[in-house]
Amino acid sequence: MSNVTKPSFRYDINGLRAIAIIGVLLFHYKVPAFTGGFAGVDVFFVISGYLMSRVVMSQIDKGTFSYSDYFERRLHRIVPALLFLAVTLTIACFFFYFPVDYTLLSRNAAASIAFISNIVYRSKVSSYFAPSADGNMFLHTWSLSVEWQFYLVYPLVLWLMHRFLSKGVFKPVFIVLTLLLFVLAIAIYKYSAGYAFYLLPARAWEMLFGGLAFFAEVRFASFRFKRGAALVGYSMILASFYLFDEALPWPGFYTLLPVMGTFLIIVANYNNFVVVRHSSMQFIGKISYSLYLWHWPVYVIAQYYGLGTGFLVVAAYCAVAVLLGYLSFIYIESITYRRKRFVVFAMLLAGAGAYMLSYCNANAVLFDKKTHAIAGYTVAGAKFFNQYKKGTCFVEAMPAYKKEPCLCIEPGKKNILLIGDSHMAQLAQSLDEGFAGTDIHFLQATATATLPTVKSYYNKKNNIRQLMDYVYHDFIPKNAGKIDGVIITGNWAGQRLVERDSILEGLKESLAYLKKYNIPVFVIGQTERYTVPYPVVAARAWQYGTANNDFYLDGYTNDIDDYLASHLKGSYIEVLNRGDFPPLSKNNEPYMRDKDHVTKYGADLLVQKIKGNPIAKEFFDIKADK
Repeated sequence: MSNVTKPSFRYDINGLRAIAIIGVLLFHYKVPAFTGGFAGVDVFFVISGYLMSRVVMSQIDKGTFSYSDYFERRLHRIVPALLFLAVTLTIACFFFYFPVDYTLLSRNAAASIAFISNIVYRSKVSSYFAPSADGNMFLHTWSLSVEWQFYLVYPLVLWLMHRFLSKGVFKPVFIVLTLLLFVLAIAIYKYSAGYAFYLLPARAWEMLFGGLAFFAEVRFASFRFKRGAALVGYSMILASFYLFDEALPWPGFYTLLPVMGTFLIIVANYNNFVVVRHSSMQFIGKISYSLYLWHWPVYVIAQYYGLGTGFLVVAAYCAVAVLLGYLSFIYIESITYRRKRFVVFAMLLAGAGAYMLSYCNANAVLFDKKTHAIAGYTVAGAKFFNQYKKGTCFVEAMPAYKKEPCLCIEPGKKNILLIGDSHMAQLAQSLDEGFAGTDIHFLQATATATLPTVKSYYNKKNNIRQLMDYVYHDFIPKNAGKIDGVIITGNWAGQRLVERDSILEGLKESLAYLKKYNIPVFVIGQTERYTVPYPVVAARAWQYGTANNDFYLDGYTNDIDDYLASHLKGSYIEVLNRGDFPPLSKNNEPYMRDKDHVTKYGADLLVQKIKGNPIAKEFFDIKADK
């Protein structure tokens, strides 16, 4: 059925591995030219689908396929290096991670060892690209879990298709299945971007494209055509690394670029590109799995201690990651384990151990109780849902937004519309309480990680942007006479995909747009941004007696705040904490709960500061009848 011949060494596939891991590594290390480097994972998916198809189909054709033998080989190929990573990090972090962080690390380690981390992260992590995800040492193992789940199902699918379908029907059915799963991925994304990103049903089509590459593989007679097809494939992958960014719907139509590029390279089977065959590329390709495992923990640990992402620092990250990846490859990944049951036993033992550690606060004895309490605010997200009005007026997608009660105008009151992202949502409850007993009523339109301006400056629209478009272009024009004021704020320093000039332009356009409807408006400035979660900074200060100095502050925060304040005079209220807020409340609640969001205690302080500003005083004195 597949005309399988014994393959020679594929320098192109090993080079593809190198390209994929370089893209992922430089994306994770925040190198500007690799904003789409996450597509390297999609390259890995296609490669995996191709190799699995080649291995399984060759054995099925020969009548020698054994699911248990196949599973055992996968187990010994993937598990030892992952186990070594998990055990090493779990032991090392015992001594320097705060208990709450260590508990989360242990839980994530257990999920990774069980190959269910993609499912866990879908339910626990708001987005793979969210800044809060940067602290998860095992975040990158989601892709290993997806592949493992694919490995369990795919051989059975091939075996059943081979048994019950004729040779003439097999390939057309396989093509249709691939296309149907691609359509399913698009549909899942429209329902939930998180489900589409993390879960196998929306990712399986990429690995099936690898299967298509296997079935379409031919040794082209035309040397030029093979070379040209491969060149186009490499160009498509590199273009996706450079041109794409995290704002794109992914997986989706854009994912076809790296997937089709990988498909072309595999089908072309052209192994004579000097760059691809170079010893350095082949070396990186050879250690790509171990390098993938270690590169992210290197970054996470560095960020836990406030190190940046400058050129020299990133170069150091790369060097350390390559060294650790090489050592893991030589001493763990390359070893042949004669006792087959040992790997399974070690996997079960490590997984159970990590799971138990996640529930017993194992290293709490190393830290002061107050330290433990302060640091605990980094994972206390659920307790702030009321503060944000999450799930009703603060949403991740437009379909989840509740126009009632979020945009209900109350006659006889001053209706103030709050527009923004999480930085506005975090103030919602404190604003309600701060103006309780007055005639002021707040309406709220807030969505995660959006730029709350009248015009979108992202390359493509998404479910989050739809809320901004609705509010600015539908709700406001229809209700302008009933809206007594608008307040806008956002994470201006966190807009990694929009230049500050565009942010300023967007705010000026928004102010002018609202002025056209005779609606008063002001903009709230940037809050502090830290390179590590603020509770960690405060906990270290208490535990070790260190000052909450500027070492952990993101330098860009002050820059963009000063920039916007200087260009929006009379409409911009600065709220940066310049030492005038106590870092802890009387109940030891820190001012902030993560790198850039305030707690309820912090929100109350900000609202008081805003109310005392002359711009806000004039704003809230507006008359209800206009």
